[in-house]
Parts: sequence; structure tokens; C-alpha cells
Amino acid sequence: MSLNEKLHALFLLDQQVRGLRTRLDAAQSRLTRHHQRLEQLVQQRAEVQQQYKVAKTKASAVELQIQEMEAKIDRFREQMNAVKTNKEYSALLIEVNTLKENRGKIEEEGLGELSKADELEAKITELDGAVADQEKMVGLAQKEEEQARSEIGTRLSDLEGQRAAAAEEVPAEARQTFDRLAKMHDGEAMAVVIEEDRRHREYSCGGCYISVPIERVSSLLSSNEEVVVCPSCGRILFLDETLKTAMAKK
Repeated sequence: MSLNEKLHALFLLDQQVRGLRTRLDAAQSRLTRHHQRLEQLVQQRAEVQQQYKVAKTKASAVELQIQEMEAKIDRFREQMNAVKTNKEYSALLIEVNTLKENRGKIEEEGLGELSKADELEAKITELDGAVADQEKMVGLAQKEEEQARSEIGTRLSDLEGQRAAAAEEVPAEARQTFDRLAKMHDGEAMAVVIEEDRRHREYSCGGCYISVPIERVSSLLSSNEEVVVCPSCGRILFLDETLKTAMAKK
């Protein structure tokens, strides 16, 4: 087996490994996103619940304050019934009217807090529904991830072993070149040679579609231990069996 054939065998296995990893990573990524969304909703609900608690506490405090003011008004009224002079009566009347005015302001404040509490309670109910829905989404994503791991895990492990064995067959320098190009081109370390015009011996790279000199294409037919790359994108070139057979006959 020539170096180019060894590289191509490694490339095919690498593609399969990357494909399975992509499927597994996608399932895991979906699960992570759903978990993160659930955490956000739970946190939001906790914050709204705290705001609701504060609003209810303020409303209760206002209600207590109003009750105390009404008790004072009742006491002043009792005193007004017992006073003997107009001056005392007028003074108590002023106190009563002042308390009534202040009570009105406080009642408005209390109504505002109660209205706010009602809005927050509705928001909590809405968030409860959103959290419940998101928990279902997490459950589904969890099942998908487990299913993907079950279906892919064994096959992926087997292919990774085959890839490692294929990599050992490739000389260190060529393997380093392959790994560097795979990282650079998102796994596409190699590219097939495309025959544009056989009569005029015109060929191009299947990765970048730029012209490839005939000398480089011809060198792929030899059995020498040379890595042949595209002069434009740098991908390692290879011939498919149809073109290789046609060129060998020619």
C-alpha cells in the first residue's frame, strides 16, 4: 500500500469518526442548552417569588398601619363625644381629618402593592408552566442523548480504534501533516482530484476547485512515499479509482 493509499484509508476512517462525534456532540449540546434554559427559568421564578413575597409583606404592613390609624380615629371620636369645649373638639377634629387624609394615601400605597403582588403571582403561574414545559424538554433531550450514546458509543469506540491503527501505518511526518490539515480544514485534510478536461490534461482540486498541475496528478500514480498536496489550499490530493484506472491505462 502506497503512502497516499494509507493516508486515504486514514482519511476515510477519520471522516467516519468525526461524523459520529458530531452526532453525539449535537445531542449533548442540545441537552446542555435545555439544562441551561431550565436553570434560567428556575432562577427567574425564584427572583419573581422573592419580589412577590416582598410586595405581600409591604401590603400586609400597610394593612396593619391602616388598622392602627382606624383605631386612633375611633378613639379620637370617642373623645370628641366627651369633650366640653369647642377648642378641644376642634383640635380632635383636626387630628381625625389628618388621620383620614394620611389613611387615604396609605391605602393607595397598599392597593399599589396588592396590584403588584397580583401581577407577580400571575407571572409566577406563567413561569411555573414554562418550567414544567422545559423540564419535559430536558427529559426528551436526555433520552435523545442516551439513545445517541447507546447507538453511537460502541461504533465510535470501534472506529477510533481502527483510526488509531491506520494512523500508526502512516509515517510520523506525513501523519503530522495530515493532522495539521484536518485541523485547518475542519476534518477535510484530503481532496479528490477532479478531471476537468482529459484531452487537455486539465485537473482541479476537489477541495478548493483551483487548477492542479498535471505533474502533481501524475505523481499520484507512482508508488513513491511522497505527500502530494494542492498548491492552492494545501490539502493532500488523491485519485478516485475511476480516474486512477483511466490514467493508468493511458
